[in-house]
Amino acid sequence: MRFGSAAALAALLAGCSGATGGNNATAANVTAPATNQADAARQRPVPCSVERHGMGAVINGSADAACDNSVDPQAMALDGLIRIIPDQHPAFYYILAKRLFDANRRDEAVFWFYAGQLRYRIRLACHPELRPDTEPALYASLHATIGREINEYAGGDPAAWAAAVERARAWDAETRNGFEPKAPCATAIAQQREGMGQLIAQLRADPDAIRRERAARGLPNR
Repeated sequence: MRFGSAAALAALLAGCSGATGGNNATAANVTAPATNQADAARQRPVPCSVERHGMGAVINGSADAACDNSVDPQAMALDGLIRIIPDQHPAFYYILAKRLFDANRRDEAVFWFYAGQLRYRIRLACHPELRPDTEPALYASLHATIGREINEYAGGDPAAWAAAVERARAWDAETRNGFEPKAPCATAIAQQREGMGQLIAQLRADPDAIRRERAARGLPNR
């Protein structure tokens, strides 16, 4: 599913069901880590927690590379995880977003969800050799589960939704990738950032249509 396609926007809206509560963090309060460090010189080992979710296949042609068990994104303090997130596998962004959402820091959750979605899409586009039952499958699972409730919340305020996606896009451009170098993925980065730009434009094109769609489904608008 492309970021900027009509089908992508329809899927985001169709995925909204049920109601969610409020948030305790405004868009202006989203915390981002420092950006003045270099990208990784080479890809770091894939986290063990990622491998355990269907990632038993060979990664980058190395069958004996040890997985990385140095960070537990489920147990680490939230603000500590935010500080180190640029150095982590994209799946960890989804875990961060889910934990923030559950902690009622929902505007932050939207931002980090889209930052992670962009970096995960870039990774998959940059590594077409990855078997479908490995990282691509994990991405689809995370997007279908965590993405559903976060998009449901985000859709209640289309202007804030578009702004959060735009901030995530800008953050990715300005922030190092400490998990793998950006340079070899330059084409994938450009393509996925363009697609995210199209999604932002669609969200801003007709916010009233988004509100009407939600109202028809019995969902609240903020």
